[in-house]
Amino acid sequence: MLDTSRQAILSIYRNYLREVSRLPHIYLRQFYKIQGSDTFRALLRTKPDDMKHRKLKRILKGLRRLQLANSGNHIAFNRMLDVAYGRVGKLRYELLEPLLSRPGIADPPSIVVGTENRPLPVYSPELSKLLTSSCARKNPLRDRDFVCPSTLPERADPRSEDASVLGPLSKRREVNIHWRYFSAEWKKVLPPLQVSVEPPPSKEDSGHDASFPRPIGFEETNLLQQVLDLAGCTYISPPSAEREHNPGTFAIHSHSTPFDSKLPVRWLRRRYRELLGRLPILTYHQAGSRVQEYTVSLPKSALTGGKLQVSQLGLLDEEDKVWLRDTLSSK
Repeated sequence: MLDTSRQAILSIYRNYLREVSRLPHIYLRQFYKIQGSDTFRALLRTKPDDMKHRKLKRILKGLRRLQLANSGNHIAFNRMLDVAYGRVGKLRYELLEPLLSRPGIADPPSIVVGTENRPLPVYSPELSKLLTSSCARKNPLRDRDFVCPSTLPERADPRSEDASVLGPLSKRREVNIHWRYFSAEWKKVLPPLQVSVEPPPSKEDSGHDASFPRPIGFEETNLLQQVLDLAGCTYISPPSAEREHNPGTFAIHSHSTPFDSKLPVRWLRRRYRELLGRLPILTYHQAGSRVQEYTVSLPKSALTGGKLQVSQLGLLDEEDKVWLRDTLSSK
């Protein structure tokens, strides 16, 4: 039986903060410090013993995951990154929530006679692009699925044979099917951290003719660029000609690292490149018309779990071959 006294909880909280301080980047330390503070405060306010026991058990599971991540377990480390960057958990739904509505646009009229508060769901331009992109979900939808979901029976078409035999489908049931489909599909989307604008806005683009997307996610921060920088370059090392031309610069760059951890830098960069494979980039393309054009893509340095593309591979030089031989001989 777990000890749920105040002294035992504070002791676990100190162990939690100790593990958080070992995380390799300041954003991870700040995120889990704030999350841990909220979680432990809620635990101390919980009165029923059985509920307190369940919450403490969940906290200990998260603490064990942090310990495994700091010890170099790649599965636990990937899970820790997914929570911190909104791939799973509460932050994921907070990033997706603004995409579920279209501000400034009225809802379509209800198809149910005498009911005005139950119109068909509306897909925002950002959510539509994410739903139809293989970068944001495993099985992308087609454009026609928004109008005619795959779960909608053939009776919804009054010209179909089923409609002529069994009668037309109830409009109320049709609305319910649309909403259940909408609720199930948007939860399968990996949300972007922010919306990128292409071409980037300049200081002169302050007039009324310039169109900009609505801010979502971490719009006012450089979190996305931070992840790209932590993932590093896709090549094993700079070309030999560059090292020979600027040996001093490469020597300084090779010893500098953005991480504050005892874990290998190569190993950490690979974890962030795998994170990029689960981090779709939503780009807004400025146009003269009022039509909002979005595209979804993945960074070139992302690792998606499949076969590496040629653009992700670098050429081995003599230094890389020596390092590879030494690594293989030491095993």
